[in-house]
Amino acid sequence: MQKEAIQECLNSRDYVRLRELVSKLAPEDLLDLFVSLEKPDFLLVFRLLDRAKALEFFEGLDPDQQARIVAMSGDPEALALISSLDPDDRARLFPELPAGITNRLIRALKPEERDLLNLLLGYPEDSSGRIMSPLYLSVREDEFAGDVLSRLHATPLRPDQMEMMYVRTPARIFRGFVRLGSLIKAVPHTTMGELAEEPDLFVYTSDPREKAAGLIMERDIPAIPVLDSEQRLVGSITFDDIMDVVEEEVTEDFHKMATIRELKTNIREAGVSLLYRKRIPWLLALVFVNILTGAGMELYKSTITAAITLVFFLPLLIDSGGNTGSQSATLVIRSMAVGDVRAKDWLSLLGKELVVALALGGTMGLAVAALGLYRGGPEIAFIVALSMVSIVIMGALIGLSLPFILTRLKLDPATASGPLITSMADITGVLIYFSIAAILLGP
Repeated sequence: MQKEAIQECLNSRDYVRLRELVSKLAPEDLLDLFVSLEKPDFLLVFRLLDRAKALEFFEGLDPDQQARIVAMSGDPEALALISSLDPDDRARLFPELPAGITNRLIRALKPEERDLLNLLLGYPEDSSGRIMSPLYLSVREDEFAGDVLSRLHATPLRPDQMEMMYVRTPARIFRGFVRLGSLIKAVPHTTMGELAEEPDLFVYTSDPREKAAGLIMERDIPAIPVLDSEQRLVGSITFDDIMDVVEEEVTEDFHKMATIRELKTNIREAGVSLLYRKRIPWLLALVFVNILTGAGMELYKSTITAAITLVFFLPLLIDSGGNTGSQSATLVIRSMAVGDVRAKDWLSLLGKELVVALALGGTMGLAVAALGLYRGGPEIAFIVALSMVSIVIMGALIGLSLPFILTRLKLDPATASGPLITSMADITGVLIYFSIAAILLGP
């Protein structure tokens, strides 16, 4: 109802009423409204928000949504929005902007802001250095806890940026961190070096951002320090930064698992043409891959003609192989993503997966044998049961092994799921089924 009233105000250009309605929206309702609006109305509603709410709303948007607002704004308005962001958030936004707008805004930034932005943008896109913030609390190892605590109120940092403080030498060599709670409870004349813990818990600027994400979640810490190649403290990655990374990675993996090219917007904002272009390449590739399934059936045309009942079981068998492969791949990809499994674990997992697949295939083989006995007699029942066991084992091996192979080739293992696994299982399933049938039924 509220959305309809807002649309009526937009149509009638009743800006007074529109401002009143928009100001009452909760942040999640405001985001939902913005996603549904066309470009001119989108910017108009944003400009009707009071400054504090507009800045708060802007800071909470994804980089692609922020870029949408900045690209439609004049340079002074865009600069005011960008200046409200932390340096690391600014570094995530700028790559989403058109080159012309990026160059103008970078030139308009204050020299110190420009230097920080260029520093962060100089790191590889998926590195820890790219997502780190230069805003953090650091203290020398020889300072006393009481002195540090007494001056915390004067720091310009936000409370969420002060949950951990990093201990360093005068040369900025990292010596560990101190939690705020530990500082408050410490004896005033204790040095920060004595309070410091976990001197080996950090990431380098060149480390993948996934490593920082894994350490923060594994160790349950609010932030992690970032060091350069000479062990000097240069930045910090917070839990909030990592949540942004995790969301991006999960979205990217879902797209790859469904064989969809990267989509840098949501489905409601994306046009028909964009959705078509992102989905068609893999679908066309899989069409040609699946031609091999038909070619496999053509090889065994005489076997199929001799026992037409075999065709009845074909969809059941190859679907079972694809389903088993997808299960195996999902388990492996998830374990790889959270760091539970490494490339060296393939052999040990292979033995376990073979046992599990044999048990699964045997159970499913018994179930389908009864149907085979009913539809074609003992000979068909044996062929179908043996094929089921073999196809399930092969599907499981494909699903288990493909993520490891792609990782070894420096490709994302998330690609090894969904339609890709199914297509490979279909081809091997057809060949296995009709090979067994041809051997047992004879020429």
